[in-house]
Amino acid sequence: MGQNKRYPELLEGDIARVADAMERRPQPIGLSEAEIRSGGIRQDAREPVPVAAWIPHQVTYSDPQLIQAEAIAWTSTAVLVRWKSPYSVHPHHTWVWASGVTRRDG
Repeated sequence: MGQNKRYPELLEGDIARVADAMERRPQPIGLSEAEIRSGGIRQDAREPVPVAAWIPHQVTYSDPQLIQAEAIAWTSTAVLVRWKSPYSVHPHHTWVWASGVTRRDG
């Protein structure tokens, strides 16, 4: 395909809008390796446990969101949760503080 030589600003505007939308897409923020290790020995769940977890999301600021998730591993102070995002076809996995996670019904 050729370039749009007549109206290049239209193409540039589309690129800018897509880039802006990508920057605004929420990204989950998990715990650091040191924070996870400070909780002791990891225990993996035999079966995922349904939970609701407050997971900070970076947009242009941190935005905690209550997410319906599954707990798949934990330490005494942290939980590894798995959930599906409307922005991705792949599940997300994030370590969060255990105090931000509560068990929910099935």
